[in-house]
Amino acid sequence: MKNLKIKVQKHSAKLKMFLAFSFGFALCTCNFAFAEIGQAGQDIAILKAGVGARPLGMGGAFTAMADDADAPSWNPGGLGFVDKAEITTSQTRLSTDADHYYVSYVNPTEWGTVGISWIQIGLGSLVNTSSEVDTNNEVVDLGVFSYFSNAYLLSYGKKVNDNVSLGLTAKYLSSDMSQISGGSATGYSVTPGILVKLKNGWRLGAKLSEAINSQSWSTGTTEQVPPKFSVGLASAKALAGIFAFDVSQIIKEGYSMEGSLGYEWTKEALAFRGGYGTDGLSAGAGFLSGHTRVDYAFVRQASFGSSTVHRVSVSGVW
Repeated sequence: MKNLKIKVQKHSAKLKMFLAFSFGFALCTCNFAFAEIGQAGQDIAILKAGVGARPLGMGGAFTAMADDADAPSWNPGGLGFVDKAEITTSQTRLSTDADHYYVSYVNPTEWGTVGISWIQIGLGSLVNTSSEVDTNNEVVDLGVFSYFSNAYLLSYGKKVNDNVSLGLTAKYLSSDMSQISGGSATGYSVTPGILVKLKNGWRLGAKLSEAINSQSWSTGTTEQVPPKFSVGLASAKALAGIFAFDVSQIIKEGYSMEGSLGYEWTKEALAFRGGYGTDGLSAGAGFLSGHTRVDYAFVRQASFGSSTVHRVSVSGVW
């Protein structure tokens, strides 16, 4: 009878976990439906594409994970729990003309974990044309221009105790459209975050993206985006993997709540991932060999001129 009671308790716990995530998935789906009816979210342009094949393969549900070199972008609060130095890099063709570059390095020290990251979206030589035509009825060529937008991130995170870690990411932003009058800008933003290790292996994360931010253009215009609050929950090892769920809300009237759901299955050096985010379904895989990890994600990013994008990250861990 005692063994039977233990088995019943175990099955009951699994059932509760399954129901909780089923409810979360339903809530997530409803939020996406409302987002399509209401007004879409707003981000600083260069930050919209996201970084890291691992979190993107999980649908962007990474606020409560944030345990690697992608933490400075996804939740600096997780940096305090990073116990190995890591560098990750990727290069992606977002559309026919746009390239996305990303490098991030984190290093734990006795005073906390420091992170340095760089993100760039670049458009090569593009022809700037006029809406008018010349005497030969041909489009007037106004010259060739290029566009580069950069984000430089400096991050720091530290454990308050064995269960709580706080972090902060400061970003310096620059944009430049050569040959276009008023096409350059500089700016900054600050994102604080927290990650808490709960009982039985659960993790809770939260961040306030762009809590303070500003972009000043050479035309004299200054822009600010409303901060976005995100909270995430990640499960303990369950069903041979980890479930993660994020909810985000732009702190301004008229914006709908967004949600994302992700799953990561790992065994030894191999990992498979799946998720559902604002752009729809995503999937990915990863492989670790020695100090090198390669991650792949297949995601939808229609806002960048391509309905599907292949994201590959190569990381070194030591």
